[in-house]
Amino acid sequence: MANVTKGEPEGKAAKSTDAYERVRQLWDKVEDIMGKQIKPRVLVAGKTGVGKSSVLNALLGRLVFETGVIPTTKANSEELWESQAGSLVVVDVPGLGEADAAKMSDGYTYEENLARLAQLNAHLLLMILKCDDRALSVETDYLRRWSAHPILSTLPTLLVINQIDKMKPVREWNPASLNLATPRAEKERNIREYVDYVSGLEVFSPIHATGRVFPVAAGESHDDQNQFGVEALRQAIYDALPDAAKTMFARAVNLKDQEANRLTKYYSVAAAAVVAANFFPASDALIIAPIQIAMIVHLGKLWEMDITASAASGIFTSLGASFAGRFTVQTIVSFFPLIKNLVGPPLAYGLTFLMGKAVNELFRMGTTEASEEQLRKLAEKFEAEAKQQAEAWKRER
Repeated sequence: MANVTKGEPEGKAAKSTDAYERVRQLWDKVEDIMGKQIKPRVLVAGKTGVGKSSVLNALLGRLVFETGVIPTTKANSEELWESQAGSLVVVDVPGLGEADAAKMSDGYTYEENLARLAQLNAHLLLMILKCDDRALSVETDYLRRWSAHPILSTLPTLLVINQIDKMKPVREWNPASLNLATPRAEKERNIREYVDYVSGLEVFSPIHATGRVFPVAAGESHDDQNQFGVEALRQAIYDALPDAAKTMFARAVNLKDQEANRLTKYYSVAAAAVVAANFFPASDALIIAPIQIAMIVHLGKLWEMDITASAASGIFTSLGASFAGRFTVQTIVSFFPLIKNLVGPPLAYGLTFLMGKAVNELFRMGTTEASEEQLRKLAEKFEAEAKQQAEAWKRER
């Protein structure tokens, strides 16, 4: 934080102090995100036979949960299911079939068990139904109590209607041509009618209103070619998760490129923001360097590469040498405050975005090193996109 010296104009001193405070807060946020990457924690509710394991395997694209082995648990904290990649924690919600019981078999009342669930700090709930099941009294009663809970009611809830491929006529199943928006075939009309029926039930209406009802065919295996709706569900879960859990989930379900783009934009915004907040000329390059290094470390975590801060600094130096002309422009601009305040932030955004795209390409190839010629080609490949993104950010501001 800058000190106010004797004779310094009061307005200038206040502006200086405010600028450094904004820079500090932005960098604290970057450090906070870097230090709090967490595993997504998903509650899964559904009666036996709805295909909970099949849905989870389809989402992950690998056999992680043996079909039929996720039990209706009695002790939430003892029944955490984790993917082989260590990137997803699933808690099977207990007591779904005992919603009317005064006491569950482990001695807890239903409400007491809801309180125990709330302590797990989950990020969302997947409520899974079996297509064409009209006996939904257990699920509706469960969600009524759930929605009255002060903590659990705040969780995003995604309603998954599984096994739509088994809707009559059973043998007619072509997921590639399935059209539920304007159904024409008998099977399409039957699926649409059931989705509308569920969506119209009072307890499910709020979920339907937020676009969180997903007709799905998880298939018989994790790589079943006859799956439907899995990508849409995967995307919805990603969108519903907090930022701190997105990287782990993207790593688990092969949304790495999408997450890399989000991270690149996030750090580009941070770089532009600190340049805009920086009161002192000639220091922009020093201020944005830690943000760009943090971005490299974060992208390394996404691609499951052990990138230390020291290694990230080395990658940063290599990129800096390759992009020397562009970084020189940033340095020159930073010497002229009036110009820097106009040009500096979008330039910082563009440079950081360009670096993020180049690093992501290297990590995708499984390497942290590249020749000068390869780096030059990467710069040429992404420079136009970086400029477009910087201009778009500038217009949004």
